[in-house]
Amino acid sequence: MSSSSVEIELKLSAKPDVIAAVRQQLFQFPHHYTSPQHLTNIYFETRDNQLRRWDMGLRIRGFDGQYEMTIKTSGKVIGGLHRRPEFNIPLHHPELDLAQFPAHIWPENINLTHLQAQLAPLFSTDFTREKWLVAYGQSEIEVVLDQGIIFIENQPTAKQTLPICEFELELISGNVTDVLSLADKLASQNGLRLADKSKAARGYAPVHGLSHKALPSVPDEPEWQQPLSAILSEILVQWQEQEEGWLAGLAGGKVGLERVFQWVQLLTEKRPESLPELGLLPELLPELKQALAATSADAETVCYSTSWLQCKLALTQCLMAQPQ
Repeated sequence: MSSSSVEIELKLSAKPDVIAAVRQQLFQFPHHYTSPQHLTNIYFETRDNQLRRWDMGLRIRGFDGQYEMTIKTSGKVIGGLHRRPEFNIPLHHPELDLAQFPAHIWPENINLTHLQAQLAPLFSTDFTREKWLVAYGQSEIEVVLDQGIIFIENQPTAKQTLPICEFELELISGNVTDVLSLADKLASQNGLRLADKSKAARGYAPVHGLSHKALPSVPDEPEWQQPLSAILSEILVQWQEQEEGWLAGLAGGKVGLERVFQWVQLLTEKRPESLPELGLLPELLPELKQALAATSADAETVCYSTSWLQCKLALTQCLMAQPQ
């Protein structure tokens, strides 16, 4: 029996030294706690990356001798807020059985037997997961802490590994503004940042050579005649992309971020009606611009700072308040 849902979740990449403080915060909210569990995931793909080209991700998850096959289909990411339809099938053994998924998720005229025969493990994850089901505002929000490793298979050299250290806030019931508000509370600690890449996307990147792609330059200004929602969305996309580039060591990322901050400054001047919804952002902006302009600016320090995260959350909150 399959189950389907649309996940709404926020990912926060975490520095290991902030974890104790954030855990302590979570225990102070009304909550139900689940102690750490060990999870394994194997992600599958064809040699010609067919699933990726359909913007799908396929995995089998193992936990306590039980298995679940999951496929995530194309969705939307706005400023680190993820919305992706997913379908889950319980399995007795960790073996693919694509025919159990609903037929409508596949492109027309697909031979599932042939597709399944082409699939092979691409990378795997091995991590511990802690959970808090938090009552916050008008909502129930599941907060998980994942710590572990991504193993990249089939590399020409030795098997590559990437660390997993992240909090995920998923809306179980209620409204998305409470998710953003809870993230803002947790952001009182330096060491967290909005992440727009899932574990799967991080695993795919080295395999598909996406880790060091050249950064596109940021235009001088957005198209101001667009609806405010489109401008905010574009600012967040540009901010996230340039931030990821700077953290990956691409010097153009810092220049791109300076241009993005000019956009935000212009937004407060050209669209003053947006100011009440931007919260503390106009006050925090000068501090961020100064931190970024410093010749000694370090990407890890700046991008994992409290004010950096709170500004991005304010932009996302403002975007969520706009007619979509």
